[in-house]
Amino acid sequence: MALYIVGTPIGNLKDITERARETLEKVDIIACEDTRHTALLLSALGVKKPLVSYYKQKERAGAEKLVALLKEGKEIALVSDAGMPVISDPGAILVKAAREAGIKVETVPGPTAVTTAAALAGLDNGFVFIGFLPEKKADKDRRLAPFLHSPLPLAFYAGPHDVKGLLDYLYNVLGDRTVYLARELTKLYETLTETTLAEGYKEEPRGEYVIFVQGKEQESPYLDLSPEEHLKAYLDMGMEKKEAIKKVAAERGVPKDEIYKLTLKK
Repeated sequence: MALYIVGTPIGNLKDITERARETLEKVDIIACEDTRHTALLLSALGVKKPLVSYYKQKERAGAEKLVALLKEGKEIALVSDAGMPVISDPGAILVKAAREAGIKVETVPGPTAVTTAAALAGLDNGFVFIGFLPEKKADKDRRLAPFLHSPLPLAFYAGPHDVKGLLDYLYNVLGDRTVYLARELTKLYETLTETTLAEGYKEEPRGEYVIFVQGKEQESPYLDLSPEEHLKAYLDMGMEKKEAIKKVAAERGVPKDEIYKLTLKK
């Protein structure tokens, strides 16, 4: 008996992995968010298996039924409508329950929207994944509070009807920051838009979105130094002179020419 967490395509069906296909073919049952949606995927793969509905609103009750089937010796694949289960999708309760019951749990990795969007946006220094925010403002505030001052970009998921409201909310809470919106990932009209929270999103929302909001600018640790010492600290790190001048000027809130003049002094 085993539970397999199977990643499925987030848009382009050609992104299915060979191992995911093999796993779906060999298991006894496939647990899924929407049986109609998963039936379309299985039809495209030529796979026929019994489907069991497993969705957020009935996740705990569904987990109990699936664990009972696993204890009977059944092998079950868990899939979401798109991407990796558990990541902002149902699955966490089932995985924990299976482990507590001593059932083997395996992952069969597949596409994930947030990492796909991070690559598209060229974000290579990490990010904080938040996913979908709750509906109520108080719950939103509570969820976001620990990350208000994070220097890393914040990553959110949003449906088409929630995008503009989410950007308005984030602007009110975080102030103006650069933002990237990725939509229709891996599909024909895959798009990445760069804007700011103040400017907002001018396009008509379509499809599911991954949104990255720039992290909070951190105060320089060198502001207590003189401008000359501040500049020297960056140059000693090996930073190019032009970049060091730009950075010092930005951190001290002065024109670049003022810092450039420091380099002319003997």
